[in-house]
Amino acid sequence: MNKCIFLVFLLISFGINAVEIKPFPRAKITVEQWHEYFNKVSNDFGETKRIYEDQNLIVFSNDELRANFAFTTKNHPAHPAWVTRYVTQNNDSVNIAQIGYFAGDEAPFAKLFQEYAKLNDRVKEDLGLENGTN
Repeated sequence: MNKCIFLVFLLISFGINAVEIKPFPRAKITVEQWHEYFNKVSNDFGETKRIYEDQNLIVFSNDELRANFAFTTKNHPAHPAWVTRYVTQNNDSVNIAQIGYFAGDEAPFAKLFQEYAKLNDRVKEDLGLENGTN
């Protein structure tokens, strides 16, 4: 009985602390939520941190989640915002999906989101994933 309680507690603890790809129900978030998520991703995946000063982005990655997290920095027009790109697989079908969140103006965020969607399309084309096959 004690083992079961411990396992349930352990699973709940991991679920609470794990980075989620879709942490919020809506794209529009608060600045505080942006900071909280940035800190969580930075703490969990800090060893993968890449800074792109020319693009005003900080990018983290995680192989287990098959995801990249691109956060804007203060000089980016969409700041504070981020876009998460991740690989999905269904049977033999592989795809690149993305989700994003913003606490600033929606128009610059929408532009950033579309830029990443175009990048996803180029990657899919290069990998032959157009029709979701490979």
